[in-house]
Amino acid sequence: MIRYGFIRTKDEIKFLILTCMTYLPFPVSYDAIVDICTWCDDGFGYFELSEAFSELQDSKHIEKTIENNEERFSITQKGRETAQAFQNRLPYTVREAAELSALRVIRKIRRDAQIFSTVEQHGEKDYVVELSMQGVFSVRMNVVSPSQAALLERTFKKHAESIYQELLTALTKNYEDE
Repeated sequence: MIRYGFIRTKDEIKFLILTCMTYLPFPVSYDAIVDICTWCDDGFGYFELSEAFSELQDSKHIEKTIENNEERFSITQKGRETAQAFQNRLPYTVREAAELSALRVIRKIRRDAQIFSTVEQHGEKDYVVELSMQGVFSVRMNVVSPSQAALLERTFKKHAESIYQELLTALTKNYEDE
């Protein structure tokens, strides 16, 4: 398969990973790092990225922590110094894409952290789903099955902002004029 992009060597992939991680204000999952890095350039694949990432951990450029039983990764001081020293080895367009990609993922992580849902079973066909956008709004709804509850949770997690706007529109509509 032909790949188009600027990043091809393992060292360039490592520099890209470190550059991307310098923009992260908090530890993130490996999936988030893959998302950030693969969005920047098409010259390498998942396995090359994975190998380079593993080597950066071995060399102490990246450290792993466990938060809420999940692995999180952050750049070390050694990694920051390396990224700074070799930043010009990456083309400007790739560095710019790295920053934009990191910001995109940070926004998504922060958004997802504010959206909650819970399901409580009160009877055989009586479930209460609570959908909440932290500090904005919360809705409790009754449904009759676990599959309905799961559908509400999935839909809410994907479209919380649109649901909020629709709900606000419905609640502020002047029904007297109809």
